[in-house]
Amino acid sequence: MNKILIVEDDANIRRMVCIALRAEGFKPLETSNVRDGLITALQQKPELIILDLGLPDGDGKEILARIRSTSSVPVLILSARNSENDKVDMLMAGANDYVSKPFSIKELIARIRVLLRDITPIIPTAERRRKIQDLTIDLDRGLMSLGDIDISLTPKELQLIDLLTREVGAFVKQQTLIRAIWGNYNSEDTHYIRILVSHVRKKISALNSNCFSIETSAGSGYRFFVSHTE
Repeated sequence: MNKILIVEDDANIRRMVCIALRAEGFKPLETSNVRDGLITALQQKPELIILDLGLPDGDGKEILARIRSTSSVPVLILSARNSENDKVDMLMAGANDYVSKPFSIKELIARIRVLLRDITPIIPTAERRRKIQDLTIDLDRGLMSLGDIDISLTPKELQLIDLLTREVGAFVKQQTLIRAIWGNYNSEDTHYIRILVSHVRKKISALNSNCFSIETSAGSGYRFFVSHTE
């Protein structure tokens, strides 16, 4: 049974979320402040954390920063702060998803299931090691390798690379990528894909090669591009 930690100071919201989680077969863990949230996350090691930002003894950003210093556990932000800047800031800080209040329980559960699925992603392809010139993409181990350089990929980064390298050089539409990686609930949230592409581009740069890149084209989407010259 997956343990899900809820760090939320509003007792009514916390109760509603816990009831829904139990009904879906999850084991909810409840806390209402930064201190207890950090202690529970450390001791109970939940499979996912639902995190409010406005907590009585501090900001949820503090918990996220502490968690990200030691763990890659999925973190879903649940907050009344609903500006695009707030969402982008938290996603850049390491959050995996962001749901604004007021929210739909049905949507929240769907997003939770997507995040938990990402822990052991299933990539629908029989080709588990993909070779692109001298670059090797290991879909089982979540690695990009070039020479003696190995770069680890998160589940979502791996999904993006997988989708873009199935047909190298072909553009994949932005909405197609968003739906494939995050599901239909995030189909209009374009900042998700922009941030993910930014992270993957940095990892491609770490390969120390000018041959490989992700290109963007307005209206066409993204493609994995291979140059034949260094």
